[in-house]
Amino acid sequence: MKIEPGTYDGTVTAASIYEAPSGAVMCRMKVEVEGAIMQGGLCLVQKDGALSERGFRDVQAIFGWSDWDWAKWDQDPDTFAGAAVQVVIETVQGEKGEFSSIKYINPPGGGGAHLEKGNAKAMAAKYGAKTRALFGGAPVMRPATAGPKLPPAPRPPVAVPPGPPRATSTMEACWDVFQKSHDALTEPELYDLWPKAITNAVGKGQNDCTPEDWGRVLKMITPS
Repeated sequence: MKIEPGTYDGTVTAASIYEAPSGAVMCRMKVEVEGAIMQGGLCLVQKDGALSERGFRDVQAIFGWSDWDWAKWDQDPDTFAGAAVQVVIETVQGEKGEFSSIKYINPPGGGGAHLEKGNAKAMAAKYGAKTRALFGGAPVMRPATAGPKLPPAPRPPVAVPPGPPRATSTMEACWDVFQKSHDALTEPELYDLWPKAITNAVGKGQNDCTPEDWGRVLKMITPS
């Protein structure tokens, strides 16, 4: 469905956080606009590790938060449904022709596929100190736990039959090829397609991929 370029009111149907291989952290949202479900994002942490204050403030305004707690993102993406937003739609030229895309997501009044739950604990560990400083040193609220988790018991080694060596790669190498082969897409669109490409190739998320998995991903995303 093509939507004319312009500014529209929309409703969030799901949201999650996602850290791209480039180091940028995005808040991705599925938004219902003019009867269509589209995806867009707000930058929270830039590629160089600097916090995007406007991104944090806009997310706060959209969801009605007065603080910032990374633990909130441990919830299912559908939990964030119902928030009102204002979106700016643009027309993008892709490999298969023109299509409508969300250029900006703003709080009200200005300013497809299931989303994976973001790794909120990793984000808190990596950026918690910076966000506490950004929001005046407010303590980060953490969900109650039953007690410390013990490490899993070691598993017995599994015998692997001999065979030819498997091709290996890295996340960074795959991301570089992925970007170059989709140079017509915007950065939020790349961040949206990236986890789908990994799942299609190996059936798991990027945090669980082995060097052999990245080799399979590289083979799938490399243009023939």
